Amino acid sequence: MANFQKHGQNVNGKVVTAPAGQLYELGVWGPVDTWTNSELDVSIRPPNPLVTIKRAGMVPGQNVRVWQFIGLPAGRFLVEAKDSGGAVWTSVTIDTTQAAQQSTTDGKKYTDNPNEQVTQRTTPTSRDVVVMLLAAWSDLTENGARTLTAQFMAETGGGKYCFNWNLGNVKAGPNESHMYLRGVWEVDSVDGAQAQVDRANGLAHVATDDEIKKHGWGCPAGKSIAVFDPPHPQCRFRAYGSLAEGAKRWLGHHQKIEQHDADFITALNGGDTAAVAHALKQARYYTAAESDYARAMARTKTQVDRELGPIQ
Repeated sequence: MANFQKHGQNVNGKVVTAPAGQLYELGVWGPVDTWTNSELDVSIRPPNPLVTIKRAGMVPGQNVRVWQFIGLPAGRFLVEAKDSGGAVWTSVTIDTTQAAQQSTTDGKKYTDNPNEQVTQRTTPTSRDVVVMLLAAWSDLTENGARTLTAQFMAETGGGKYCFNWNLGNVKAGPNESHMYLRGVWEVDSVDGAQAQVDRANGLAHVATDDEIKKHGWGCPAGKSIAVFDPPHPQCRFRAYGSLAEGAKRWLGHHQKIEQHDADFITALNGGDTAAVAHALKQARYYTAAESDYARAMARTKTQVDRELGPIQ
């Protein structure tokens, strides 16, 4: 008879806790129905279209099939392994509510807008992001998913500055689910930066040379940097409920670029970080210098490849 396992322990009928939105793995010991010689199938209740359930490999040397759950939102989910006739062989409950409740104690709100969410730090691993991207965009190869993951890592300081599952630091309108970040900076001309500050009602300032040096901000010669604080619209970013939701919406921007640039997906799948950075610049995805952005992507792509190993 089969049973769900976690860290080599039988968890059949038990409750296991998991972080909301991130990749979570369970094993099924005895994954084959010996009467029909067919493998058990795994599903969750209640079903959720944003959750991806993926059959992965076998644990080396063990009769254990690994199953991956991607994008589980906050809540409790009954996971069942069933045979071809629909009979349940083993079950376990995944509870993601505790992690969600803990995270909501961080941050604060800046307005009374009902669409504003509390700012929460959400840090997926590079493997989490790669798996999610492959599930969400069929045109991506493993290398293409790693290239996009490198962009995410470059945008968010290796994931450290990813909030509310906003993988690409995408801005939001007031009628979208959003949160605010402090100290948001934008490169502009000297006159343009000052004009933005003048219109900001005290919520912005022009960065000093010491401030630019302290934060390592890229500021080309002849340019200036305007720095904004909440609730200025420049500090308003989209907020998502899970990694799956954030990845799906983030990819929407890249898929729009692909519609106007046939070479974009080729550059992604080829790992050409310079070409990808150029395409994103042409699409006005970022305001930093293209050379700085391209170097950051190349550096993080190397880090992602080193962490995940050779592409099979």
